[in-house]
Amino acid sequence: MKPIWKPSILFFKGIIFFYILSQSYLVNAQETRKRYEDTSYWTFWNIDYELPNNDSLFFEINTRSSSFNDYIIEDLSMNRAHFMVGYAHKFKDPNLIVGASIRSVFEQNWNIWYWRAFFQHNGIIGDNLLEFQKRLSYEYITYNKTVDTPGSRDDIGRFGLWLMLGKNFNVSKAKFRGEFSYELFINQDNENENDRLVDLTRLRFDLYWLASERIRLGLFAMRNTVFVYRIASGPSFDGDGNLISEGVPEHNLNKITPTYGLTFKYSIRQKEECNCPGEKRRKKRR
Repeated sequence: MKPIWKPSILFFKGIIFFYILSQSYLVNAQETRKRYEDTSYWTFWNIDYELPNNDSLFFEINTRSSSFNDYIIEDLSMNRAHFMVGYAHKFKDPNLIVGASIRSVFEQNWNIWYWRAFFQHNGIIGDNLLEFQKRLSYEYITYNKTVDTPGSRDDIGRFGLWLMLGKNFNVSKAKFRGEFSYELFINQDNENENDRLVDLTRLRFDLYWLASERIRLGLFAMRNTVFVYRIASGPSFDGDGNLISEGVPEHNLNKITPTYGLTFKYSIRQKEECNCPGEKRRKKRR
């Protein structure tokens, strides 16, 4: 397939624009601090079903476990799980894909819905050197409380940009695939000048074993960063007047979660029509 350069250049320009915009937006706070959260362990279970017109249905189950206290299943230290179903349509140019998905997320005391639409382009860098996939998305997130507890969350919308470089390779007779991806989300609903423009970023590396044309097993490592704003707080004291914690000025906080996990994907493909003599008669007898 002939390399497609123009979309790639446009997406690189888009990355630079998003980066400059986000950096200029972050200067409002006094300083930026980093905080490393407990390591999280994720699993992804995926099924893709290809339709006769080359469109596809996809299903995904995700679990997230760590040493946080807000478990939905304590024995597994599971903090969060989701189920997703989606549909993807390929254009006449099979490298262009548009689709939508619905994701139901379960957290302690919450059921959260993600409504997403996306547009994706799959290209090639060099003479089949690397696959370069780009995806733009918009998702609207709605929060629903499952128990009557204090606190609330506002529904939000955000734009997403996902970029991936991928390469298939062989080790002896075994087939593998490596992927390096970066994803960022732009918060649409900034209520005041102190809100962070970038909501979330994910820097991720995947290594897959292609067990067959239908089955793929993988391991991944990811740097998951959530961007929030913290207002200033004064020092706190105990009943005897002893200092418990010092006050902090207003600041941007980047909450970084080292994340590791495994993926399993099963693809159901339509069988190609056979033009062999007698094949159609054999199908009818079945």
